[in-house]
Amino acid sequence: MKNKVYRVRSLGGISDLQPQPNDDASEISNWRVDETSGGWNTRIGYERYNPKESSSFGPFASLNRVDSITIHSRRNRAMETVLLTSGGVQYYVNDFGATMVLSTLESGRNVPTNSELPTQYIPFGKFTIILNGQDQPIKYDGWPIDRSSFSNSPLGTPLGFEFKPPAPTPWDVEVNQAATPDGNNISIFFTRNSGKGLGLPVSATSDAVDRDNKFYYKISFVSDTGSESPLSLSSDVVQFTTTNGGGPSYVLANQRYAVAVEIPRGGDNVIARKLYRTKNTSSDAGNDKTFYFLDTIPNNVDTLYYDSTATIELGSEAPDDLQSVAFPARRANIGCDFQGSLFLNGGPTDAFTLYFSNPVKPDQFSAFDYITVGNSFGGGITALHTYYNTMLVFREKSIGVVTGTYPNFELTQVSSSVGTTATDTITNIPELGVVFLAEDGVYLFSGGGAGVYGGAVAQLQKISIPIHHKIKIINKAVLARAVSAYSTKLREWHCYFAVEGAEKPNLGIIYHTDKQAWSLREDFPVGCITTDRVGNLIFGHHTGAAASGSNNPAGLFVITARRVQGQSKVGDNIVDNSAFTSVYKSRWHDFGNPTRKKKVHHVVIYCKTTGDVSMPLKHYIDFTYTGTSTTTMKQQRADHTDQFVYGKAILDTDTWEDQFVTQIRYPIAINACSNFAFEIETTNDTTILGYDIHYTEIDTKIISGKPA
Repeated sequence: MKNKVYRVRSLGGISDLQPQPNDDASEISNWRVDETSGGWNTRIGYERYNPKESSSFGPFASLNRVDSITIHSRRNRAMETVLLTSGGVQYYVNDFGATMVLSTLESGRNVPTNSELPTQYIPFGKFTIILNGQDQPIKYDGWPIDRSSFSNSPLGTPLGFEFKPPAPTPWDVEVNQAATPDGNNISIFFTRNSGKGLGLPVSATSDAVDRDNKFYYKISFVSDTGSESPLSLSSDVVQFTTTNGGGPSYVLANQRYAVAVEIPRGGDNVIARKLYRTKNTSSDAGNDKTFYFLDTIPNNVDTLYYDSTATIELGSEAPDDLQSVAFPARRANIGCDFQGSLFLNGGPTDAFTLYFSNPVKPDQFSAFDYITVGNSFGGGITALHTYYNTMLVFREKSIGVVTGTYPNFELTQVSSSVGTTATDTITNIPELGVVFLAEDGVYLFSGGGAGVYGGAVAQLQKISIPIHHKIKIINKAVLARAVSAYSTKLREWHCYFAVEGAEKPNLGIIYHTDKQAWSLREDFPVGCITTDRVGNLIFGHHTGAAASGSNNPAGLFVITARRVQGQSKVGDNIVDNSAFTSVYKSRWHDFGNPTRKKKVHHVVIYCKTTGDVSMPLKHYIDFTYTGTSTTTMKQQRADHTDQFVYGKAILDTDTWEDQFVTQIRYPIAINACSNFAFEIETTNDTTILGYDIHYTEIDTKIISGKPA
């Protein structure tokens, strides 16, 4: 009978659906999309983030699992600093000098369990907000000056104002100009007509009456974000009498006075203080205890202020007690920058409330600036994520969107059935939308309805159906430790999570946006992951030195196209490990009629020449688990003189003449079958573009079914 050819010219992604789409495969593990052909190649690996160290994994050699990572950017991402946590220590990486240095930002912070969300990093203006749900949230601005000691260490400052400032303390006024100040009072006076000083004037006559004067003070702190703290309690009264001395002394008695005020200092995040004062509250002035702006002390150093500002020169009325309150989200572990306000949840014990700051003032929260998410059906808030001009509010079993501008924010629900606890998997993918991992799959949120960019209708679509069986084996108990990142350089979305009872990520699923297809990554020790400004994927090791001490791979690594499975310490040197094993297994082919038997004669692989390295092939029939190996072929053109190979490279590639698309034919000798599949398993440099299967369909049909 005449031979037939089943032809696949463009390879799709992995699919465990039955029946499988024509171009998809049963397994694609440790391959990436070839950027010049759209095929699959084996040029993947990972390397140390710090190649400067030739003999250790420094400066990370002693780190255990890296729990979280982000990149703090300054000057439009021209300057980048890696922040990471490990073992309860918040670090930053200083790699601007000749050697890379791992420095401590803050120690003694909470170490998350395998089921707890790790540290979260929220970009806000020039700051990165650092949250973990247990410790005081801090801000990091990357500027290497400690304002208190002027050391060369970047400063992490507290977020928010935990308490009201202490009240200022005014000194007494000594109106007896001949008296000597005793350390609790002062005697500074101004001439009556100078326009300066405090105190009601007395008449310049011998029968003038004495005048009583009373003043009160309050203070607020100004943080390094320009936020203003709550006002302090009122100071004690400073009270003095403007007297008429009578006779020749009344000329001296008709004076006004200065008041010395002790000003409390603030914490590390305070860069200035604002002082407020009442007008004269004596009965002569109407007993008005309203406070007005007096002055700004533009530092956190001076502790004594001399007040000689006349009442007429006071500024606007002081803010009321509702405009700035003590920080309401001390245990926040979720946050987001939206419309200039910092949104925070209340933490694990207050997971149904969203607090939002004053615009561009992340330390300042007003008393009634919060949103409650409603009933507990959807669970607590698990993530916040900005998408165009909305903010997505993720809960365990629902999703809402916040729209509006300060202070008129509104929350509406867009899904009451889908949510996530995998906070660190929520990612923007350009031109697609927001992708995230849930318990039952990977979802894409796009559009968004009224108020969303373009006015597109909100859509929530599961895009992980082709890898459904991989999702089913997720260890849901540690889903909070799943991580993801999107690389604009590779055009890949990487997501790593724990499966089959593991407690740390041990499987990666990769969504290739150019193919809109999936593949797998195995044996990548990813504990957390992020991208830099050019799209490099940087990850923290999920085990680190805990396994076998400082000789064990630890710290940060970069996913690259260099075919090495990391590095190991051998003696006094760091050496490359072997290449990854890449597996491509075709779909099960029934050639359009599973009831008819076929004889497969050849499999022709379309590939790029890569020198003399081999490409083995194994074939399977009728869903068997054991395959049969064929003759291994080298990746040279079969009907031409071999291209010259200039050198042999063990881990990368051979050095050879120009790559050509070629066809390599593998002979297949099998009995008749109903279904056929083949597999390429290799550690060599290989690029496959498509394949042909040559077969003959025979008259034999499958036998009758088995009687019950």
